[in-house]
Amino acid sequence: MKRRVLAALAALTLGMGMLAAGAASPATAASSPPVAKYVALGDSIGAGQGGGMPLDACARTDGGYAAQLDQAPKFNLLRNAACTGATIADVQAQLSQLNRGTTVVTLTVGANDLGLDQVYAACAAVPAGGDLGACLGAVQGTVDAAPDLVEPLAMLIAGMAQRAPNAALVVTGYPRLLQPVDVGSCAQVAPVEQCLALGSLAFAVTGATDALDGAIAAAAALAAAHGAHAVFADVVPAFLGHGVQLVPGLPSDPWFGTDPVNDPAGFLHPNHAGYAAYTQVILAKLGR
Repeated sequence: MKRRVLAALAALTLGMGMLAAGAASPATAASSPPVAKYVALGDSIGAGQGGGMPLDACARTDGGYAAQLDQAPKFNLLRNAACTGATIADVQAQLSQLNRGTTVVTLTVGANDLGLDQVYAACAAVPAGGDLGACLGAVQGTVDAAPDLVEPLAMLIAGMAQRAPNAALVVTGYPRLLQPVDVGSCAQVAPVEQCLALGSLAFAVTGATDALDGAIAAAAALAAAHGAHAVFADVVPAFLGHGVQLVPGLPSDPWFGTDPVNDPAGFLHPNHAGYAAYTQVILAKLGR
């Protein structure tokens, strides 16, 4: 795998060098297209799951960040190829939607490769008396596996750059799902032992997300070092204060779906407000 990745990145370096010799890059061109020709790739976050009523089997919605970017000035969403459940390998098939006329590409992927949904499932039972040890074990497995995503994801980004050499590639991270637990505030409404357990839960789940985001950032940097016009978009700061509150009775303004019964598709995915935050982070990365 490593040899194939390095070969792909080397080919990208050569290709980008030839491109630079023949034409200016998007960042240095004398003039840029008046409208971004945009394609979205990735998993359920890229599809917009949770942003409204699912429109198809891929859980795309009209409230996801791709749809919201389409409403921004000088943006034209040509295709949203993202699909719920997609892994890095699955997104390879989505690259067929790119071509030399594409000028902006977004990518969100990696959570399914690490089984982050399984981590959430293991940890979701803790507040109701579930096994914190099982949760922590699932988190540790995710943290340990995250570095293995760097090379295949960098190769995917290299493939994006080869198919769309004139495009700015924005590779997004994932938001932290849970609000940190302030034990002092929690102890006013719940036993201290419960508060400590909830605090450990929130800290653990956040660690899994941070490990994934670190791998994504490293992959984007590796691809960029070999000529891809790729940047990492960190959405964690934009979501601060808007995670799911574990402590009943404390103020909460989550930007995630929290109702698995009435909104199973949106459960633990960003809602419309969360995708609006994604949209602003992406626009800022593009300088728009």
